[in-house]
Amino acid sequence: MTRDVARWGKAGALYDLVASAAFLTPWTASAMLSLLGTPTEDTMTLLFATLFGTVVVMWSIARWKKPEPLLIGIDTAGRALFSLWFVWALWHGQTPVLAVFLALELFWGAAQLRALVRR
Repeated sequence: MTRDVARWGKAGALYDLVASAAFLTPWTASAMLSLLGTPTEDTMTLLFATLFGTVVVMWSIARWKKPEPLLIGIDTAGRALFSLWFVWALWHGQTPVLAVFLALELFWGAAQLRALVRR
């Protein structure tokens, strides 16, 4: 049902907005990366963290305002890729905290995919 797609899409957008808002500025990104145990002395690290935060927040707002199947499908594919990158980072010895983010990406991706397939 398209209604389920919209509901799961909006819920996923809200999660992304909350999870990514802390990466919107260099100051908040620095604090968040420090909490995750990542050194933040490098300006390039903060630049890419804030670019990530900005894009994900904007994408979240777009999906919240227009939870159309096409946008939710694109987001679901993106979650699959994000999950792959989390696995890659974990494989290379990054903080196990990433496993929590991986689990959440897999959950939201599966929920959205299920809604898309059932419509």
